[in-house]
Amino acid sequence: MPRSRPGLRARRTSTPAPPGLRRGRVLFAGAALAGAAAWIAAACSTPSSGVDGGDLLGVFERDAGAGTAAADGGQPRTAAAQKDAGARAAGSTGAGAAKPPKPPEARPPSEGSCVAEQGQPGRELRKTLGRPPCRGAQVLETRDAEGSPRYACVIAPSGVETRAPLPLLVFFHAEHDNPTAVDKETGLRKLGATWNLTGDPAHAGFIVLAPQGRAFKNPTQGERERGSKTYTPLSPFDAEFTGDGNVDVATVDAFVDQLIEKKLVDRRRIYAVGASYGGHMAATYAMMRADRVAAFATFGSNAPPAPWACPGPPPPAMAIYRACDDMFPCESVERWLRARDAQSAQTSFLRLDEGDRDEPHCALRNRCTAKKGAINHARWPKSREADLLRFFAGHTLAVSADATTSAETAAGRAR
Repeated sequence: MPRSRPGLRARRTSTPAPPGLRRGRVLFAGAALAGAAAWIAAACSTPSSGVDGGDLLGVFERDAGAGTAAADGGQPRTAAAQKDAGARAAGSTGAGAAKPPKPPEARPPSEGSCVAEQGQPGRELRKTLGRPPCRGAQVLETRDAEGSPRYACVIAPSGVETRAPLPLLVFFHAEHDNPTAVDKETGLRKLGATWNLTGDPAHAGFIVLAPQGRAFKNPTQGERERGSKTYTPLSPFDAEFTGDGNVDVATVDAFVDQLIEKKLVDRRRIYAVGASYGGHMAATYAMMRADRVAAFATFGSNAPPAPWACPGPPPPAMAIYRACDDMFPCESVERWLRARDAQSAQTSFLRLDEGDRDEPHCALRNRCTAKKGAINHARWPKSREADLLRFFAGHTLAVSADATTSAETAAGRAR
C-alpha cells in the first residue's frame, strides 16, 4: 500500500483533471479555508472570554501609549518596533530594535532635587553593617549623618590614577546582597576594564562604585505595599524619604566626591544602576541628583516611590525586567513606563524571559508561579549588560568635564 502512493501522485500530476473536478476542488479548498479561519477566530477569543481577566493583566493592559516609552524619547513606534515589543533600547540586540550608534545626547542639568519631598527620616536600624569584603577593589569609608560607618567598593581599570577622568557607574545592590554583588552577579568588573562609554579610544573603561546599604529594622508602609504576596524584603537603601536629610543620598554623594577630588571621574558621565529595591534607589538618587547623574537604569524594579517634580522630563532611564517576576510584576513596571511616557521622558526597556531573551508580552498569571517569579527576579541579566552600557554611552550631562564636588555644586546653587 505505501508503495502505491507515489504512483497515484504521478498519475494525478501527469493527467489534467476535468474542468468540473477542478472547480469542485477549488470550492472544497475555499470551504476548508473558511472553516479554518472560523476555528482560529474561536480559539483566539477563548482567553478573553474563558480566562479570568486578572490572569491576562500585562498582556492586554499595555496600551499604545506605552509603546512610545523607548530610546527615541517618546516618538511613535515604527512598524518594525511594533512587531517586537520585547526590546526597545538604543543599540539593543533584540530583533527589530538594533540601531546604529548615535552621538550621545547631552542633557542640561536640573537644579536641585527634582522629587517632591515625602516620607520620614530617621529609620531605625536593626544593626550596623561592617566592612564588606571588596576583593580586588578599593574600599572607601565615611561616616553618615547618623554617625554610622559606611563603606563602598570601588572597581577601577588598572592605571586609572594616571589617566584622564573616566565614566562612573554607581551600583546599588539588591536587598539580599551587598557590594560584592558586582562580582557575584554581574560582569561589570570585566567590562569596566575595556568597554568604551566615551567614543574616544584613548578613554576606554569605566569605574564602578558600589555603596553598601543599611540593615533597617522594619519595612515602611510603602515597602509593604510594593512587596509580593509571599515576601516583603527590607530595602537596603532609604528611597522612601526624599528630603534634604536623606542619609543614603548624602553618603553616596560623599563617596562620589572622594573620587571626584582625586580627578578620577568624568563629571559628564555619572550613571546610576540598581537591582530590585536597589533599582528604586538608583532612580531616586538620579532624580534627587539630576544635576549630577546623566542617566540611570534598573533591573527588576518598578516606579520609585517619589514622583518627578521639576520642569521638563526626568533623566533618561532604561528598565530591564522579566515577563515573569514575583516581586515587581511585569505589568507594574509597564505602568511606570506609561507614566514616564506621559512625561516625554526618554526611556528604553528590555522585557526578558528567564533566558534573557526578548519576550513580546508579560507572562500570564497562571504561567508565572511564585517560585519561578522569585528565581527570575533574583537573576541579574548578565548576557544583556552590553545593551545597558550602550544605553549609558548614548547619554551625557551638559556640564564641564572638570569635576566639582556636591558641596561646590550646592554652593553654586545658593549663589
